[in-house]
Amino acid sequence: MTFTAVVSGETAITARGPLKEAAERVLGRLWIDQVPVRLASEDASLWPSTATAGLEGRPLCWPGQPGPGRAALERAEELRARARADGLTEVALLGRGAPARAAELIVAAHRLTARDTAATTTGDDGEDGDEDGGAAPGAGVSPLTVLDGPEPGPLLRIRDDPERLNRTMIVVTGDDPGTDTLRQVFARMLQDLGLSPDEIARRFVTVAEPGAAAAKRATEAGHPLIEAPAPTAFGALSPYALVPAALAGADVGRLLDAATAVLPSLTRPENNPGLVLGAILGGAARTGRRTAVLGGYPAALPGIAGWVALLLEETARGRLTPVVQGGGLPLTPAGDLFLVTFDGRPHQDDSTVAGPLAAQLVVWEYAAAVAAYLLELDPLTPRDRAAPMTLDDGSGDPLFADGDPGRAVEVHTTVPALAAAPDLPRLLDALTDRIGADEHLAIVAYLDPDETRGQGTQIRRLAALLAARCGRPVTVGWGGRRLPSGNDQPDGGVFLLVTGNVVRDVPVPDRHHRLGMLQLARALGDARDARAAGRPVVRLHLQNRWAGLARLLDSARGDPGRGGE
Repeated sequence: MTFTAVVSGETAITARGPLKEAAERVLGRLWIDQVPVRLASEDASLWPSTATAGLEGRPLCWPGQPGPGRAALERAEELRARARADGLTEVALLGRGAPARAAELIVAAHRLTARDTAATTTGDDGEDGDEDGGAAPGAGVSPLTVLDGPEPGPLLRIRDDPERLNRTMIVVTGDDPGTDTLRQVFARMLQDLGLSPDEIARRFVTVAEPGAAAAKRATEAGHPLIEAPAPTAFGALSPYALVPAALAGADVGRLLDAATAVLPSLTRPENNPGLVLGAILGGAARTGRRTAVLGGYPAALPGIAGWVALLLEETARGRLTPVVQGGGLPLTPAGDLFLVTFDGRPHQDDSTVAGPLAAQLVVWEYAAAVAAYLLELDPLTPRDRAAPMTLDDGSGDPLFADGDPGRAVEVHTTVPALAAAPDLPRLLDALTDRIGADEHLAIVAYLDPDETRGQGTQIRRLAALLAARCGRPVTVGWGGRRLPSGNDQPDGGVFLLVTGNVVRDVPVPDRHHRLGMLQLARALGDARDARAAGRPVVRLHLQNRWAGLARLLDSARGDPGRGGE
């Protein structure tokens, strides 16, 4: 039999061919090692970091466990009621990593459900929200904006709309210097709006581990503090994701009830969706299939692939490379790739995952932990801090600037074969030719990821064009996350970093620099780190973001025209 399915309630996992065989080879070991029971009981012997945290008395966020989120639910609901009474109807989330994106996914799914319900009961199409994502009438779920880096664009859109700023609540879930900088910027923006210190304090909520720097700052500033276990990648059901989602109006109580109903299936020997999905992921990577292409069909939850990709990046640490097949990025079939589709075709796709939101949050976190165990990784180690910032990426002056002054694309690299290219089209030729049969191209953009008002759409078009040229996977990342230079094992990545000048910037309070400078310094530090780890790196700096991206797209198409001019 070349096809198998595991069904538990509304959740279904399927695998066929080599993926089914690879999963079957490791399932026995997982049961012998009692992994399902040990995961369910949060056994500290599973990974070194859990044993260390236990000795320190620091609980961690474990995969798929709703307990910490439920403990924070009552306080979150109180704060939401107070926020609505104060007229706060939007949420800005200052945080990084998979938990922040889980919050975004939860809110998006609830807003979609609310709109569908409103459309069914009123007969309209549910598309009458405002252009910033305002809820349709009766939806009751506020917009949530995730800010995970120093890109000025999203902040300027909030600052330039005083009414929007005045109705925005800020949730701080990060405990790193970059997140604290954004907190300071928001505090100054609210101060400039004419709000009193007490009014400003009522607009902030902090979620943090007791004793963490963020917790201490919240206490000193008089901000509400919700305590949580130490953050890990497994935070979809933790306060780091559920508190901002609850403040936005998502029904997280019902979500937690649905997630809790899934847990018994994760300890049984048969029809265990999390164990089987983890065996598929880990078993495939152990046999050399280290690239998981995540695709979706119209019935899939919007944004689920992006969250899963980030979860796998943070837990597999380069041993498994997730690629979101947004817009149908072309890929040539190869022995190191496998396809995982959401609500896919079980008898045609390599593997499929289907189920409601709560079940997928639990099952995917559980599966990521199982895959990490099979790959002998510790997925609960602290998330990497940002690379050291610098104003020198180690590549020297630009090799050349393609285009007219003020609108050109500056090229930086120390790779000899790429440094010899005389212009942008031939540089892209050399770059795509360099990607080997078992490698991928990683685009990391330090730009505005918004799909309509930023550069998100253009960067994804660039990814699709380069994927078509090299026939290999192309990942897209944004500068809010550091490059995986600290992975336990090289991931075969060739890095293309894209930076750009900032026309309008945001000052950092009590500092002599602005966010745009911090963003560039982070990019240069990431480039230096990746190069030191032995990765081929090309950095393209856009003197003008829009003209430079137009030129890049024309060069990737093989069009000699002068893009954007």
